[in-house]
Amino acid sequence: MSKFEPVLSTLQNVSAAVFTLAGIWIAYSYPEAIASFTDPQKINIIKGTDNYKRIKSLVLTIFASSFVLISILLINITRPIIEVFNLPAENIIPFKCGYLGFVIYIVLVQLYAISKIMISNFSFVYNIGKKKTEREIEDDLSQ
Repeated sequence: MSKFEPVLSTLQNVSAAVFTLAGIWIAYSYPEAIASFTDPQKINIIKGTDNYKRIKSLVLTIFASSFVLISILLINITRPIIEVFNLPAENIIPFKCGYLGFVIYIVLVQLYAISKIMISNFSFVYNIGKKKTEREIEDDLSQ
């Protein structure tokens, strides 16, 4: 089990980074969300389905990274407890298999979160390029 400590450490760092980056994107894309934390009466409806989908995706990404962070915390708490019981080798095998399976699962969850951030960034850059091209076409037509 100790062989997975570097994996868990990396997952923890990546989860924190994804969590932070997604939070920054929400603050940028939907600044009213930040105001709603200080005054819940100021919650505004998200305008446009694209913005709603983007915010929803980012919130789910934050949720996924939070899940990974909580899972790592639970692993770090339960592993020493299980080790204290000094279970016989034949009884520890199910715990090791479960541990391995759960670590693989949270790695996949974190890969999902990273891919959502990458897609969101790509979508942002694509939309900026698209709007720039539209503006250039409008400027050329108006001349």
